[in-house]
Amino acid sequence: MAQRVSWVIFTLILVACLFGLLGRGGPFSVQQFSAPAGSIEFPAISRWNAPDEIRVTLAPSQTDQVVYVDARFLEAFSIEGIDPPQKATLQQHGRIGYLFSTDPSGPAKIVFRLRTQQPGLHAYAIGIGDDVSERSTFIFP
Repeated sequence: MAQRVSWVIFTLILVACLFGLLGRGGPFSVQQFSAPAGSIEFPAISRWNAPDEIRVTLAPSQTDQVVYVDARFLEAFSIEGIDPPQKATLQQHGRIGYLFSTDPSGPAKIVFRLRTQQPGLHAYAIGIGDDVSERSTFIFP
């Protein structure tokens, strides 16, 4: 009986891993924020002290765009690198903004390379331009 219960538990853990409920990979491990200026794909579930990333796609535009995060984001993640690098970093309304050049002929793709800071559920603001939204990420220990 104990062996069969163990197999059921093991199967449930494997299925949760396949769907991304226990870390990177799978459809439930990533959230998406969409706005007229572009979209942001960021982790819904991550692991403590593990690398992760945010993928930003900026819509074609004549003007530069700003990707915003707030200070609570930097408590959950440290930004180890940005590809391509931002033109400037600014601070407005209690948020940190990363200014990027955009191309009027096609979308611009940006990758923020992150490292998780501390386990737990972390809420933060993230967005593009004036479209900023409250989101959260659960970081497993």
